Amino acid sequence: MENCWKFLRRCGRPERSRKVTLAILGLDNAGKTATVRSIEGENPEDVSPTVGFSAVDLKKGCYDVSLFDLGGGERIRDIWKHYFAESHGVIFVVDSSDVQRMTETKDTLANVLKHPRITGKPVLLLANKQDRDGALREADVIYRLSLENLMHQNNCR
Repeated sequence: MENCWKFLRRCGRPERSRKVTLAILGLDNAGKTATVRSIEGENPEDVSPTVGFSAVDLKKGCYDVSLFDLGGGERIRDIWKHYFAESHGVIFVVDSSDVQRMTETKDTLANVLKHPRITGKPVLLLANKQDRDGALREADVIYRLSLENLMHQNNCR
């Protein structure tokens, strides 16, 4: 998350509050809502699946930040594109312990990154659930998702 705040600082300090919107994406059960709760400073335990969409507004320095926590079920992913235009960046959450779904994660991430309303925007990939047994290490997640190629092909920052 610190890289997101660094990016915002590089954009310059606004004289008044500046609105920033981030889309939180990833497969179902990746930990998107728990991530949002952690960012808010709340307990990320006992989170129920997000059905559809939830929005969280918070203040970070002179920024008013809106987080769009979008459900990750296969049928609901089609609505994601409706939030891309107003999003300044994406936080893509990956369940590092769900090795069986890495191909699905890779395909989903590739679809997000190639969307014209995401191209060129900053993307933070959060390798979540690193504390679980059998979880992939960061380098393994990068390799399994072909992350360097995806980012380069889609002009991501």
